[in-house]
Amino acid sequence: MEDQNTEDWEFLFKEEFEKTDRQNQYRERGKLGGRPKLNAPKSERLALRFTVQEMKKLKERADKKMLKLTDYSRIILLEKEIPDYEKNIMLTEYATNFRRIGNYMKKEIFTPEERAGLLREIEEAIKGIKTQIKW
Repeated sequence: MEDQNTEDWEFLFKEEFEKTDRQNQYRERGKLGGRPKLNAPKSERLALRFTVQEMKKLKERADKKMLKLTDYSRIILLEKEIPDYEKNIMLTEYATNFRRIGNYMKKEIFTPEERAGLLREIEEAIKGIKTQIKW
Protein backbone atom coordinates (compact mmCIF):
# COMPACT_ATOMS: atom_id res chain seq x y z
CA MET A 1 0.00 0.00 0.00
CA GLU A 2 2.79 2.41 0.91
CA ASP A 3 4.61 1.60 -2.36
CA GLN A 4 1.48 2.47 -4.34
CA ASN A 5 1.18 5.86 -2.60
CA THR A 6 4.84 6.55 -3.31
CA GLU A 7 4.40 5.70 -7.01
CA ASP A 8 1.31 7.91 -7.23
CA TRP A 9 3.17 10.77 -5.55
CA GLU A 10 6.16 10.33 -7.87
CA PHE A 11 3.88 10.26 -10.92
CA LEU A 12 2.07 13.45 -9.83
CA PHE A 13 5.35 15.19 -9.04
CA LYS A 14 6.83 14.21 -12.41
CA GLU A 15 3.68 15.34 -14.24
CA GLU A 16 3.71 18.72 -12.46
CA PHE A 17 7.43 19.16 -13.20
CA GLU A 18 6.90 18.44 -16.93
CA LYS A 19 4.01 20.91 -17.04
CA THR A 20 6.16 23.64 -15.48
CA ASP A 21 9.05 22.81 -17.82
CA ARG A 22 6.73 23.06 -20.84
CA GLN A 23 5.46 26.45 -19.63
CA ASN A 24 9.04 27.71 -19.30
CA GLN A 25 9.78 26.58 -22.85
CA TYR A 26 6.78 28.57 -24.11
CA ARG A 27 8.02 31.65 -22.26
CA GLU A 28 11.47 31.31 -23.85
CA ARG A 29 10.16 30.82 -27.39
CA GLY A 30 7.23 33.18 -27.15
CA LYS A 31 3.58 32.47 -26.57
CA LEU A 32 3.05 30.33 -29.63
CA GLY A 33 6.59 29.04 -30.13
CA GLY A 34 7.50 28.63 -33.77
CA ARG A 35 9.65 31.08 -35.67
CA PRO A 36 12.17 33.03 -33.58
CA LYS A 37 11.71 36.77 -33.30
CA LEU A 38 13.80 38.97 -35.59
CA ASN A 39 16.44 41.30 -34.20
CA ALA A 40 15.26 44.04 -36.54
CA PRO A 41 11.61 43.44 -37.42
CA LYS A 42 10.29 45.10 -40.56
CA SER A 43 8.08 47.96 -39.44
CA GLU A 44 8.37 50.53 -42.23
CA ARG A 45 6.13 50.50 -45.32
CA LEU A 46 6.57 51.67 -48.88
CA ALA A 47 3.53 52.04 -51.13
CA LEU A 48 4.02 52.11 -54.89
CA ARG A 49 1.59 52.20 -57.77
CA PHE A 50 2.20 50.38 -61.04
CA THR A 51 0.37 50.10 -64.31
CA VAL A 52 -1.19 46.75 -65.13
CA GLN A 53 1.62 46.00 -67.59
CA GLU A 54 4.34 46.92 -65.09
CA MET A 55 2.78 44.76 -62.39
CA LYS A 56 2.43 41.84 -64.78
CA LYS A 57 6.08 42.20 -65.78
CA LEU A 58 7.19 42.26 -62.11
CA LYS A 59 5.11 39.18 -61.29
CA GLU A 60 6.54 37.30 -64.27
CA ARG A 61 10.10 38.13 -63.22
CA ALA A 62 9.42 37.08 -59.63
CA ASP A 63 7.84 33.82 -60.80
CA LYS A 64 10.81 33.14 -63.07
CA LYS A 65 13.15 33.47 -60.08
CA MET A 66 10.71 31.43 -57.94
CA LEU A 67 10.32 34.26 -55.41
CA LYS A 68 7.32 36.01 -53.93
CA LEU A 69 6.67 39.43 -55.43
CA THR A 70 7.48 41.20 -52.14
CA ASP A 71 10.78 39.33 -51.74
CA TYR A 72 11.72 39.99 -55.35
CA SER A 73 10.87 43.70 -54.99
CA ARG A 74 12.87 43.99 -51.76
CA ILE A 75 15.92 42.38 -53.41
CA ILE A 76 15.70 44.70 -56.43
CA LEU A 77 15.16 47.88 -54.37
CA LEU A 78 17.96 47.10 -51.93
CA GLU A 79 20.29 46.09 -54.80
CA LYS A 80 20.93 42.64 -53.38
CA GLU A 81 21.99 39.67 -55.46
CA ILE A 82 19.06 37.66 -56.80
CA PRO A 83 19.47 33.98 -55.93
CA ASP A 84 19.61 31.50 -58.81
CA TYR A 85 17.10 28.90 -57.64
CA GLU A 86 18.06 26.19 -60.17
CA LYS A 87 21.77 26.56 -59.44
CA ASN A 88 21.12 26.29 -55.70
CA ILE A 89 19.06 23.12 -56.18
CA MET A 90 21.81 21.57 -58.30
CA LEU A 91 24.54 22.51 -55.82
CA THR A 92 22.48 21.12 -52.93
CA GLU A 93 22.13 17.82 -54.81
CA TYR A 94 25.89 17.75 -55.40
CA ALA A 95 26.56 18.32 -51.72
CA THR A 96 24.15 15.49 -50.85
CA ASN A 97 25.89 13.14 -53.27
CA PHE A 98 29.31 14.02 -51.88
CA ARG A 99 28.00 13.41 -48.38
CA ARG A 100 26.76 9.97 -49.48
CA ILE A 101 30.15 9.20 -51.00
CA GLY A 102 31.78 10.33 -47.76
CA ASN A 103 29.55 7.98 -45.78
CA TYR A 104 30.42 5.16 -48.16
CA MET A 105 34.12 5.90 -47.68
CA LYS A 106 33.79 5.48 -43.91
CA LYS A 107 33.22 1.77 -44.44
CA GLU A 108 36.18 -0.62 -44.19
CA ILE A 109 36.93 -0.80 -47.95
CA PHE A 110 39.99 1.47 -48.10
CA THR A 111 43.11 1.80 -45.98
CA PRO A 112 42.89 4.41 -43.23
CA GLU A 113 45.28 6.73 -45.11
CA GLU A 114 43.33 6.51 -48.37
CA ARG A 115 40.08 7.00 -46.54
CA ALA A 116 41.33 10.02 -44.61
CA GLY A 117 42.64 11.69 -47.78
CA LEU A 118 39.46 11.09 -49.74
CA LEU A 119 37.23 12.21 -46.88
CA ARG A 120 39.26 15.41 -46.54
CA GLU A 121 38.88 16.16 -50.25
CA ILE A 122 35.15 15.42 -50.18
CA GLU A 123 34.61 17.66 -47.15
CA GLU A 124 36.49 20.49 -48.88
CA ALA A 125 34.32 20.06 -51.99
CA ILE A 126 31.15 20.17 -49.86
CA LYS A 127 32.32 23.35 -48.11
CA GLY A 128 33.11 24.93 -51.49
CA ILE A 129 29.67 24.06 -52.79
CA LYS A 130 27.96 25.44 -49.68
CA THR A 131 29.75 28.78 -50.09
CA GLN A 132 28.28 29.08 -53.59
CA ILE A 133 24.68 28.49 -52.46
CA LYS A 134 22.79 31.75 -51.97
CA TRP A 135 19.12 31.47 -50.97
